[in-house]
Amino acid sequence: MWLLFALLTPLFWSLVHIADSHCVEEIFEKPWMGVITSSLASTVVFLVIPFAAPFIHWELPPPYIICLGLFAGVLIQLSQAFYFKALSYTETGIVAAYWNMTPALIPFLSYLIFRDILGFPEYLGISLLIVASVLMCMLDTNFHARWNSFFLMFSASLFQAFALLIEDKVFQHASYINGFLLITLGLVLAGSAPLLFKNVRKTFSRNAHLLKPAINIFIAIEVLNLFALATSQRAIYLGNPSLVAAVETSVPAYTFLLSLILIFFSSRFGDIETLKHLPVKFGLVGLMVLGVFLVA
Repeated sequence: MWLLFALLTPLFWSLVHIADSHCVEEIFEKPWMGVITSSLASTVVFLVIPFAAPFIHWELPPPYIICLGLFAGVLIQLSQAFYFKALSYTETGIVAAYWNMTPALIPFLSYLIFRDILGFPEYLGISLLIVASVLMCMLDTNFHARWNSFFLMFSASLFQAFALLIEDKVFQHASYINGFLLITLGLVLAGSAPLLFKNVRKTFSRNAHLLKPAINIFIAIEVLNLFALATSQRAIYLGNPSLVAAVETSVPAYTFLLSLILIFFSSRFGDIETLKHLPVKFGLVGLMVLGVFLVA
């Protein structure tokens, strides 16, 4: 069952990547504004609580688990800050492929922290997914400022890897709903904290003429992002964080396929570069499928 949730996650995230790239290019004056808009949009989760409360089993986890849950949310937002900056340097497909450094980092971090060891088939599957994603990245024609984007996404992946391991610890001691709400609260607090600074508020005010018409886009992005986080955290709750992260390396494949579809339906979000090297790209998607099979 964990595999189903893990496969849904990259679908949602690929949609988020495409929409985020549009926002960075067309709406945001500064890339970091995406962190704040996403955190503010995340508050919609808490608006549902009064209606869902009677159906939720509330159980307060230990204080250190509460702190870990909030900290995981903070780490995710730090990861997002590097991600939005990377989007300002390079194309969506490249950034999506760089996220695949996360599963390469998790086993090493997991070994250093928890002494967890995976089997050979799982490591082989992870390797295939990473290789296929990086090769797909190499097919992209835009390599402007690639080292900047690489190091930014390495930092983003490192924070994401730590967050995934902490989430696993949280879900060992808290119910799925309680853990999800704790992590989301951490996201909101960390993402909205920059608004305490006057210069940040001035930047938002100066960009208001572009931000206000895009409110529906921000909410839609955050709903998709929350679905991605929810399915990812559910997969972690049911399975192994290293394996979940490995399956999620198929995000570049989803991004490629969705971009291909959007070319024919929306010039606003589609990218004509997607049409290049089609046979090779489909071959790499097949290699990702093999990687998922080995991981599962």
